[in-house]
Amino acid sequence: MLRALHRLLPAVDARAVVALTAWLATAAVLQGVVLGLAGTSVAVLVGTGYEAAEPWLVALTLTALGFVVVQGVAQSAAFRTGSQTARALHLALGDHIAHLPLGWFTPTRQAEVVDTATTGVPRLMSYPAILLRPAITAILTPVAAAVTVAFLDWRFGVALLAASLVAWWASTLSQHLARTVDLRRHRADVEAANRVLEYAVRQPVIRTDRRSEDDDALERALGEAAREARRSTATVLPGLLLFSVTLNVLFAALVAVGVLWVAGATLSVPAFVGLLVTTSRLTAVAAAGAELAAGLRLQRGALDRVADVLCVRPLPVLDLPPEDPPGTDVLVDVQGVSFRYGDVPVIQEVSFALPRRGLTAVVGPSGSGKTTIARLLARFWDPSAGRILLDGADLRGLETGALYRRIAVVLQDDHLADGTIAENIRAAAPEASPADLARAVRAAGLDSALHDLPAGLDTANGPGGARLSGGQRQRVSIARALLKAAPLTIMDEATSALDPENARLVGVAARDLARTSSVLVIAHHLDTVVHADQVLVLDRGRIVQQGTHAELVGQRGRYRELVAAHLEDAEDGRRADRGVPGEGEG
Repeated sequence: MLRALHRLLPAVDARAVVALTAWLATAAVLQGVVLGLAGTSVAVLVGTGYEAAEPWLVALTLTALGFVVVQGVAQSAAFRTGSQTARALHLALGDHIAHLPLGWFTPTRQAEVVDTATTGVPRLMSYPAILLRPAITAILTPVAAAVTVAFLDWRFGVALLAASLVAWWASTLSQHLARTVDLRRHRADVEAANRVLEYAVRQPVIRTDRRSEDDDALERALGEAAREARRSTATVLPGLLLFSVTLNVLFAALVAVGVLWVAGATLSVPAFVGLLVTTSRLTAVAAAGAELAAGLRLQRGALDRVADVLCVRPLPVLDLPPEDPPGTDVLVDVQGVSFRYGDVPVIQEVSFALPRRGLTAVVGPSGSGKTTIARLLARFWDPSAGRILLDGADLRGLETGALYRRIAVVLQDDHLADGTIAENIRAAAPEASPADLARAVRAAGLDSALHDLPAGLDTANGPGGARLSGGQRQRVSIARALLKAAPLTIMDEATSALDPENARLVGVAARDLARTSSVLVIAHHLDTVVHADQVLVLDRGRIVQQGTHAELVGQRGRYRELVAAHLEDAEDGRRADRGVPGEGEG
């Protein structure tokens, strides 16, 4: 674990851990020598008297004083290093997460990162501060004591080393049991955290459209976390009991060996008394360390999870030569792009171009790959095959900052930073004038919602936008994209949380934005499709039709089927509003 921690830390903090390890190792060796000298001094005192024992007593006193001084320095450094370690790991996580591909952040991974940062890293602080000392002591102190008592009897020194190896094996088994339980408990804790976060975010929906499964999912996750906590206790205790029994058996075995040697006249009684003093103290030291052995293994689990995050590689920025744009009117050129989630193909050999100015609508049944295309354009992932060019530059060759300065993205589940509404919108263009901000607010249909908020644009939206409704959060995200007015704006189901009137306003705003830039919309409303400059029809990961609404609606194919289904759903909705039964009803 020490090597793993050293690899994860920055150089200056890694050196602090190395220095602490050196101090603790010195203290552990001195402690073993003190125990060995104590036994030797007792043996000489009992056997030959004070005068013969005086040199041993002087050596014992000086070594004990050295141990106290070194241990004091080491303990002081331990708490300081523990605090530095936690801070360094938090900074490393924060810096690394900022460079990870956006596609990596699934809800489960977000919950894992939260658990690792808020629970795992603080727990790791106790490793150098508290747990490293007994871990080093358990290894080095018995060796130093065994070497020292060899002055009394070399055979007992060898027996003591052998007993230490057996105790180490029992400790390893105990830690392995704790590690197995920690993995299960962590998974249960992550699931519970995920459900709690989801339950909190979904409160507006849950209260207005309460479903039994909302409560059931939360209760199941919390129940599983509680069960895993109980299982962890039931699994760790046998490991601790095994280690405790092993220590007592080893102590009894060493005593029995000593008695046999005394009975055989190969070991003197005074020497045996001294060896008992050393052995009993070593057993006490090992027993104290056993109480922290399970905690040490849990620390390893937390460290492994930090390493798992830090080992995720950001998407590489390739050294690719720029190419000439395929045409003065083309902003984005998608060339033979395919993409897989693991082994499952999602997008297959898709090619299309987005104009420098214009509105492109992407339509298709659920699961056809619409969102995947939008996220590939924003480089959430890299294609499995093919390439995407933005102004003649391969996305894989653009630095993150250079890419996202030219792209604005509105997602169905956009996140808002903890601040005011105005701050969240201005994040896209901090230098924007108040007039520009007001235009973006009006275009997003947000101005009407501001009348219901206590401080208008200065209203605090809460973490993740928790104080706003789903529709209000969506309008803030849309206003942010409109204010940025990037060369390419991607809207993935941006109007799904809006009522028809506000969805219409956003559609108008998207068309206005398309007069000066390229806008790609994952279409949710037919009105958006009708006014699009081009429509891409996806089915099973492939573009099966492409053209304007007028061109496609007159052709046999998937698009006409989608339009017919949309109109039928709309008619059913109007019938329901009038209280008229539709087909198959009444």
